[in-house]
Amino acid sequence: MTADKTQKKKAGKRREPVQARSTETRAKILDVAYNVFAEKGYDTANTRDIAAAAGVTHTTIRYHFGSKDELWRETVRQMFARTRAELELSEEDLNQPAEERMKRYLRKYVYYCARNSNHARIMIAESVRGGERLNWIATNFIRPGHESILSLAKGALADDIDETAVISLLYSVVGMCHLPFVLSKEVKALYDIDIASKEAIETHIETVIRLLFKN
Repeated sequence: MTADKTQKKKAGKRREPVQARSTETRAKILDVAYNVFAEKGYDTANTRDIAAAAGVTHTTIRYHFGSKDELWRETVRQMFARTRAELELSEEDLNQPAEERMKRYLRKYVYYCARNSNHARIMIAESVRGGERLNWIATNFIRPGHESILSLAKGALADDIDETAVISLLYSVVGMCHLPFVLSKEVKALYDIDIASKEAIETHIETVIRLLFKN
């Protein structure tokens, strides 16, 4: 091996750990940002607090994301990527009759809601405020997601249900699945129930399915 090739090989080995650390740092920042934006909302959250909680400098956040707006958008992109990954149905699920297919989807969805209550908190804050950020989320993530769910639900809904009723039902189901986990501290304070426990999640799944389906 020539000296030039040896130097290139050594340089490559040096870059690999640096790149790995950079990827880990970026992921850590996004995880912290997810929590902070959910807790404080976009306006109150600031990148210096996020940097401190992530154990990095403010300059590091600017290096990876440039601005608070882009950090928020990348956090939301990751949030919806997680949604798609966790709610993906297997080929076996998709081959089930419509009602059973929806029951399997709802089971996945309730578990997603239990693990990701920050998702609802971020969306509620943006929906209350309205504006460009909400429009961006709606166009890029919510509308495609709703179209996918409604396509999945074909055959499980009554043929004569009109569009307004379908949308009302869709949002009712979203609220039903998310809200107990968003209000988990209230549930604990009132009833001393850990709503995010496996037993409580399974009970909630059974409740949702019982309310939506006759069988």
